[in-house]
Amino acid sequence: MIKYTDFFELINTEQEAPIAALFMSYGFDAELFEKHILPNLLGIIGNADENELRFRNQVAVKLKEIPVTVLSDARQYHGGRTFLYDHITVSDHTFHPKCYLLLYETYLRVIVGSCNLTKAGLCYNAETIWYEDIRQDDSVTNTISKNLVEILIWMGERYGIQNNDALKEVIKFLEKSQFRNDFPKLVSTISDKSVFTNLFEEIKNLKEECKALSILSPFYENDRDRALEKSLLLEFVDQFKRMYPKAKIKIYFPAMKSEDATMYKVTAPVTIFRELCGRFNDIELYVIHREWEREDDEPIPRTLHAKIIMAEFKGASKLILSGSINFTNNAMRSKIESLRNIEVGILEYGKIKFEFPQTIRVKVNELFYEDKVTNDKQIIVFVESAVLDNKQLIIKLSGQLEPFKIEYQNQIIYESDMIQETITIQPFQLKRSQDLHIVCKEYDFYVPIQIVNKQDYESEDVKLSFELKVRDIIDYLAGKYRSMSEIERLKKVQKVNGQDSTGGLNVYFRHNLQRYYKAMSSLKQGLEVPFYSEMAFKNYLSNPIGLKNLIHMIIEDYQNGDAGNEETFLFLVEMENVIAHLRFQEDRLEKEYKEQVLADIMAEPVLIRKEIYKKSKKMIRNQFDVLLKTYGLEVR
Repeated sequence: MIKYTDFFELINTEQEAPIAALFMSYGFDAELFEKHILPNLLGIIGNADENELRFRNQVAVKLKEIPVTVLSDARQYHGGRTFLYDHITVSDHTFHPKCYLLLYETYLRVIVGSCNLTKAGLCYNAETIWYEDIRQDDSVTNTISKNLVEILIWMGERYGIQNNDALKEVIKFLEKSQFRNDFPKLVSTISDKSVFTNLFEEIKNLKEECKALSILSPFYENDRDRALEKSLLLEFVDQFKRMYPKAKIKIYFPAMKSEDATMYKVTAPVTIFRELCGRFNDIELYVIHREWEREDDEPIPRTLHAKIIMAEFKGASKLILSGSINFTNNAMRSKIESLRNIEVGILEYGKIKFEFPQTIRVKVNELFYEDKVTNDKQIIVFVESAVLDNKQLIIKLSGQLEPFKIEYQNQIIYESDMIQETITIQPFQLKRSQDLHIVCKEYDFYVPIQIVNKQDYESEDVKLSFELKVRDIIDYLAGKYRSMSEIERLKKVQKVNGQDSTGGLNVYFRHNLQRYYKAMSSLKQGLEVPFYSEMAFKNYLSNPIGLKNLIHMIIEDYQNGDAGNEETFLFLVEMENVIAHLRFQEDRLEKEYKEQVLADIMAEPVLIRKEIYKKSKKMIRNQFDVLLKTYGLEVR
């Protein structure tokens, strides 16, 4: 929050390709996840806007190799999933953790924060982000693996996902790591003790004199229908004051105030604040305005979403709780035997340099409680699961009370006003959308489709069952086709009409040269974008519709006599010109490394280009000379 850590930098593939990933979030934006998070994690080059086919194919192929799972709250999911990763929604509790686990061969990156997988959470809000890399090394220990394993095993059993590939891989890695009991500690509501109890025990066990306690939260128990003596905040402060009567209590919360206003509008519990200040004379209230000062001194609007409880001790040490836990009863009081919210936080201790953002100290009479308008209609997510096995879709329901209809791809596929337990739809064909839309009279919700034997299922994005040829790759790079099915359709038409789709490069060359120039421009852009590991760079070059395969096919057509000397010469010279004049963007790879890899790939094409040049005569050689001189390429 203070150092403006970039979440996307933390999930970038750097030295190693990921083995598995498990994301746990309250809110989930499928479009953000698929267009930005997945490409960062999987080392995908380019984006959907440049060339949708290439982008989707790369992501889909990677997902067949790397298991990715998302768990999110069922009431906060609004659909939009289009790739074959596992998505499980939770409806029996408020699923509120923001914990992201990225597994590599030698380490597991654990990210615990207050940020959801949404545009607001990752791009606009003021959030906290904590991370640590757990390594499998006898000489390296960690302090969070034991609790993390307990949480994941509980979730696997509770949600029936013990056999989920990503979950199993992460648990297997954690169980082999070396655990020690120390700070930082993982805190969660999946425990015999609530966060409320756990936090007080940790403070007491430190046996240090506490001089101040700070509570920062965007959400507190509100003033409506709350008896003051039952307030979480009052009880928390009372208990803390009994332990440390001289310690100050500082309470932070977001506020809005226009230039001509005399009071701050807040959703914090003003009545409870008034009661607190009446009981104790050392309660300090601070508002955090939406205008924040960034590191470059430019003020920007940010919505406060971070949650922090910080105890400061006389020895200059701090105990800091951050993560997903708001200062509410549902979050602070939950535990296994009375579970309301599923939360995950991190507890740090030591001489930590940590400062709150710019704040303004206020008095209670400067605050005006503004009750947020909320939709009181409760969404009942009554679909437990939707499982696709081959062409049979089985939908299990629980707690359904009213008529509903099921939509898929904007078409109604089922409608009923009867209470039932199971719906079977057969045959069911999975298309681009991976979600069902359940529509009731006054509300709607989305349910992710789970696919049995997902690894054996071939989506449109990975269908490369037909034999690729030069023109297919060129069309792909040039962005002509937006789906693999279109290429397949054209190939079928050519076959029916007796056309030769494997050769005929001569005709293709003369009629479609402009498309090849577009393909080379696309190739140039793809090679110049940043790469964060050698693996990612080599994967891009080795893609079935990438540079290495295109070169191989051009050479193969030339050697088989399916392409003339002149056409092959121009193809190779254009490609050589692109490679020779690349301007690499700055990344973690050495420029010399990239140049050497490309030089190795181009060694054979350059030799063939020179061979064709030697065989050329008269006017053709003169044309070759002009081209080579213009591009600044070596003649011999």
